[in-house]
Amino acid sequence: MSDNRTRNPTQAQPSAPTREQQQRARDEAAAWYAKMRGPRISHREVTDFYAWREDSLNDAAYGRIEALTAGVRVHAGDPRLQAIAQAANDRRAASAPLAWLRRGATPWITGMAVAAAVVVGAVTLVHPFGQTYRTGVGEHRLVALADGSTIDLNTDSVVRVRLTRERRAISLDKGQALFAVAHDAARPFIVTAGDTAVRAVGTRFEVYRTGAVVRVTLAEGKVQVTQGNAPSPTMMRAGTRLDVGGKAPARPVAVDVAAATGWTDGRLTFQDTPLAQAVAEANRYSRKKVALGPGAPADERVTAIFNAGDTTAFVDGVSKLLDLKSAIRADGTIELTGLERPVAAPVAPES
Repeated sequence: MSDNRTRNPTQAQPSAPTREQQQRARDEAAAWYAKMRGPRISHREVTDFYAWREDSLNDAAYGRIEALTAGVRVHAGDPRLQAIAQAANDRRAASAPLAWLRRGATPWITGMAVAAAVVVGAVTLVHPFGQTYRTGVGEHRLVALADGSTIDLNTDSVVRVRLTRERRAISLDKGQALFAVAHDAARPFIVTAGDTAVRAVGTRFEVYRTGAVVRVTLAEGKVQVTQGNAPSPTMMRAGTRLDVGGKAPARPVAVDVAAATGWTDGRLTFQDTPLAQAVAEANRYSRKKVALGPGAPADERVTAIFNAGDTTAFVDGVSKLLDLKSAIRADGTIELTGLERPVAAPVAPES
């Protein structure tokens, strides 16, 4: 029986991707794979990456690289593979930042880059705790994880990351980080800092190791905080802060989240902060240090906003605010001291 139904010749039919389109997707996937595990990545690049993966051809190409990487991990203990991977990492570090991945640039990675990306993925898992990320003094780094989560790493900080099928384990070894957690109920996101553990599913929170205290600030969602052998965890709600490890019992208190996390935008916000504490915080972001000298009121309160790392502006600001003077010591440290006020002469009694 003949088919009498007519076909619309103008109706667009989906066409298979050309060989050139497939090759371009593979090249771009390899470039993105290396970039997402590279030393530096910006908020804009993370946005561009997820926009790029919305194309089904690109998404499939990236998925194939991840699958290939999973296969290579089985042989990650092979000394020959480790040597090749180390060489690849050395070349990658020597070429950072990767200018060829900027918007408008032409990726030079070809088919060989797929193999290189697989090797880099393998060496990541040779380390027993996965990948390590760090920042120097004054540096700020955004790390995009394979699960869609991100880590904002503040100045002079170190985190180790291990993602498995069962859990997402992060160790904050030093400093401060803001975590934006992709929702995955089957894989809890656990951040440890010393003997303190913060457990989340899909949320946004900050952890800061300062001395013996671990400070947790919750911006969105809920988290569960456990310390050492504590009998029960502490539940936190958005807009609160919890200091664990101090002398006082750990209880969540209300906090200005925007001010507390202002460092992600390069701002230091002090609200009724003791001068000594403000100086210590400013010193975290610069190698040019500030110290309090004779007459400087360490307990005097400071309320101000400064750019992180701008030591000159900080010194000028607090000096005007608290009537201080500054001088540079022989070692380059800027010393703040109190102004010497003349002693008023005694008033002679009227005769």
